[in-house]
Amino acid sequence: MFGMFIRNSSDAIALGLLFGLTIFVHEFGHFIAALRCGLVVDTFSIGFGPAIWKRKIRGITFKIGILPLGGYVMLPQLDPAGMEKVQGKPETDPPRDLPPIPPWKKIVVSLAGAAGNIIFAFVLAWIVYLSPADVAENGYGTVVGYVATNSVAAANGLLPGDEIVSVNGEKVRTWQDVGMATYLAAGRTNAVILTVMAGGTARSVEAAVSKDGIGIEGVEHGTDCVAGEVMPGSPAEAAGLKNGDLLRIYDGERIAGTAHFVRLVEERGERETVLTVEREGRTLDLTVTPKWNPDAGKARIGVVVAAAFDFGVMPWMQHKLPLAQIRGDAAGIFRILKALTNPREAKQAAKGLGGPVMIIATLWIAIKTNFLNAVGFLRLLNVNLAIINLLPLPILDGGHIVFSAWEAITRRRAHPKLVTVLMNVFAALLLAAFLALTFSDFQKWPRMFRALRAATAAQNETAGGSEDEPAAEADTE
Repeated sequence: MFGMFIRNSSDAIALGLLFGLTIFVHEFGHFIAALRCGLVVDTFSIGFGPAIWKRKIRGITFKIGILPLGGYVMLPQLDPAGMEKVQGKPETDPPRDLPPIPPWKKIVVSLAGAAGNIIFAFVLAWIVYLSPADVAENGYGTVVGYVATNSVAAANGLLPGDEIVSVNGEKVRTWQDVGMATYLAAGRTNAVILTVMAGGTARSVEAAVSKDGIGIEGVEHGTDCVAGEVMPGSPAEAAGLKNGDLLRIYDGERIAGTAHFVRLVEERGERETVLTVEREGRTLDLTVTPKWNPDAGKARIGVVVAAAFDFGVMPWMQHKLPLAQIRGDAAGIFRILKALTNPREAKQAAKGLGGPVMIIATLWIAIKTNFLNAVGFLRLLNVNLAIINLLPLPILDGGHIVFSAWEAITRRRAHPKLVTVLMNVFAALLLAAFLALTFSDFQKWPRMFRALRAATAAQNETAGGSEDEPAAEADTE
């Protein structure tokens, strides 16, 4: 299935390098800390399983495993036997009498992997920050752009331009927060209570969760509306509208999205109206008189409109400032972890978890969209890996930290047999979770496939794709 998108070897290499880079910086953090702390290092591996490449340098085996879904640094003094089920046995002649190391060194080495990911995440965050792309300073907000007239939200008074400030009492700052809150609520109810602000006044509105559980039924996020194509001889052309103009205000009402603009034109009818646009940084007021279109049975001005590309649709492109980017990534991850420990939300949260297939597919969507989007997703992936690895589970870095802290406090090491049993049990649980998530990913494949097609279409459009495949979202011709 990926074949229709990965069109040559360079595409596959780009995907492999970006995914492998996240693993590399994590393991490199462990590796450097271990060397600086004087630990014996047996192996530095990217990937698991049999090696497709390996070389021994100064007693350390460097290799690339056939399964590029993780990596490890084999440190016999940190974990003499517990990780053999995952890492395999060291390529040495046992037995070895290695000197013990103090707990604080073990903790430093265990933390270093996550530290490597966070440092790399900040580097990526600065790339986003220094880019000339239009990324919001502190999130894209929660302004409603469109409300379907036959929706529950519309019946209860939700209007374009309203700002959603909470969902079921949970504060939201971005449209992704809205999606997260409605998704977690979907496991319990089909209705949500929105608190919205308009003109400085707050009010409550009941709305329905969309059928896929993500978002509000009949409600769309406010986005910039751009003139994709102005029709020759149309009222829009006569008014001076040009391709690429950003449509800002129509008849005194701020345009909150493409569907909102179409509805404004239809509601105002054929009377002369002022349309305010933004062109090359300048604001212009154009006077346009829509004409009645008998085929459509509505007034039209003759322009195909589309949503300007909005980084805000991606959860990893919600902030401009580097620290805000990292905080936003971490907040989303912690929200999921919190939901997994909440009996009311755990089942729904577990359904939304993505495995390796989902991660690779999402990374590919980000790559196909544009370079900066890929950088943003890679940053999120690094923050995710850092946090997950610090969970206090025996097979993860957080588990090593717990064992080392126990040793530092009690001045006794945890019993090796207990450590080995816990490692093996959690290795089996991790494998089971891996297989379950992979199976779930393939069940979600149709949705990912549609997203991949959309991303590829967007790339073709950006490059000047076929004219018989218009990308317009709404037509007011």
